[in-house]
Amino acid sequence: MNTVAQLFALLQALIYISVFPLEAFFLRRPAVQRFLSTPAKNVPAVMMWAIPVGFRNLLIALGVIAGLVALNTGSVDAGRALVIYCCAYMVLAGATMALADALGHYPRKGDSIPGTLAATVPALVALIASAF
Repeated sequence: MNTVAQLFALLQALIYISVFPLEAFFLRRPAVQRFLSTPAKNVPAVMMWAIPVGFRNLLIALGVIAGLVALNTGSVDAGRALVIYCCAYMVLAGATMALADALGHYPRKGDSIPGTLAATVPALVALIASAF
């Protein structure tokens, strides 16, 4: 796996790790609610899925990092497979934000665009770059 693919995979993992505590622990804070496009009135209902989703995002990000470590310490095939799987998961799971937005589940149409791009584009670049 080339350097570009590895760097974008790592970038995506770092984004997921950075957002994890916001989703899992700090969603009750107004600034986090604005950042995650979650109206304050929805927070109590959202908390039941925000914590598990936050932890899933953390775990998939750690999968990318484990894959990169394996890839660069001699387990090339296993590392590559793990990074590709985790990045594919991130692209497909991240795109569901756009689907939720299209179905009207965000406060305003288009609210998912920044999050969807942040949750998918680096992983997509990693997947494309890994083909070369």
